[in-house]
Amino acid sequence: MKIPRREFLRTGTMAGSLLILPRGLRAQGKSPANSRVRIAMIGVGGRGKVALSALQNEQIVAFCDVDIERGREGVSRDSMSKGMLERFPDAKWFHDYRVMFERMSDQIDAVVITVPDHMHYAIGLETIRRKKHVYIEKPLCRCITEVRALHAAAKQAGVITQMGNQGRAAEGIRLAREWVQAGLIGEVRTVHAWTNHPHSVYSHAAYDDTEENPPEMPPASLQYDLWLGVAPVRPYRRSRSHRAWRGYVDYGCGALGDWACHQLDAANYALDLGAPTSIEAAGTELKPGTYPVSNTLTYRFPARGTRPPVEIKWFDGGLFPPLPVPDFKFGQDGGSIFYGEKGVLWVGSHSSTARLLPEKRMQDMRGSLPPKSLPRVAGGPHQEWVDAIREGKRCGSDFNYAAPLAETALLGVAAMRARARLEWDPVAMRFTNHSEANAFIGPGYAYRSGWGV
Repeated sequence: MKIPRREFLRTGTMAGSLLILPRGLRAQGKSPANSRVRIAMIGVGGRGKVALSALQNEQIVAFCDVDIERGREGVSRDSMSKGMLERFPDAKWFHDYRVMFERMSDQIDAVVITVPDHMHYAIGLETIRRKKHVYIEKPLCRCITEVRALHAAAKQAGVITQMGNQGRAAEGIRLAREWVQAGLIGEVRTVHAWTNHPHSVYSHAAYDDTEENPPEMPPASLQYDLWLGVAPVRPYRRSRSHRAWRGYVDYGCGALGDWACHQLDAANYALDLGAPTSIEAAGTELKPGTYPVSNTLTYRFPARGTRPPVEIKWFDGGLFPPLPVPDFKFGQDGGSIFYGEKGVLWVGSHSSTARLLPEKRMQDMRGSLPPKSLPRVAGGPHQEWVDAIREGKRCGSDFNYAAPLAETALLGVAAMRARARLEWDPVAMRFTNHSEANAFIGPGYAYRSGWGV
């Protein structure tokens, strides 16, 4: 996939003249009843239920899911979400997003994509080609070439975009930036980040397409060919379906791909990190086609103007950073710890909160903390997105911000698969010291035909 050099830029500003608002939403006030955004949801179970809950005041016109049991029927039975579907009795249901677009593209303003990582690019690109605003769950795409191309397409189309790293709309990430930039903990040169979610979701003993494994039939509710999408044809395995897909390189990006966009977000925003110059990985045994059980990574970011270089260390799969202070508790989801010349800052998982360490310093600073200078987001990332569509504004995690963050996560995935220290040239989009690792920049397989990529 060849991408023009001008699209290698990692930051940019979306000019107001490029914003293409759907008919009926131009020059509207904020949230009047007649300006509800007409939304299609691709992926209904899992994270789709979160989006469904957050978008109850909009007009959902279509649902699309490759598995009726995990999608429509499962959500309908769920005690918390069944009433949410009932609010949209006229919404059309589809298995194939391509059919959905063919039949009702002119009735859709915006699309939410909550499907496995390997289909983010194909669905996102088709959405953008049709000039629909788009919300895509992290890590945006499965590989760096896809991230770059999707970002370029969105900039050209001028659509409103948002990646689902919901902490970018949270309070903690704003406090972290305000406190760091006010000099509360001095210059930061080291950040530790971690997650400790059950690693069985992200790693598997071996790739399971072997003769020793008996054939399995997909359930009648699942359109397995649609689930595979762009990925190579492989026999159906229940172990690969739904959440466990993250542990296979054909479909997901392991624990790092799932969590880095959450736990590295605060450091990326507070420190204006940009692209790393090198990434070094170490982990447990790497089985073909899967990810290690446990990983550590070291990212090195260059100096930015007068600000010093930064080293970020990542831990997952039961590994933790050193204790920042005695009695600190590492939560299961994870978080990040900033080490500054004048103090230590802890940011909770998904940037939910920020606190100075030790706790005594936090208590002593009450009443003298820096003022809140950054705008706050009311209602969360989905509400921010639909409000931005109505008002022609940028979202906090639009692709100008999200694409570089996702790329940082995916560089770590590449280093993890290469099991090496990689030196990165973001303009040339290549590893300069390890030519074999450049295979991990792209999808690693030829896309199946019929998916528009």
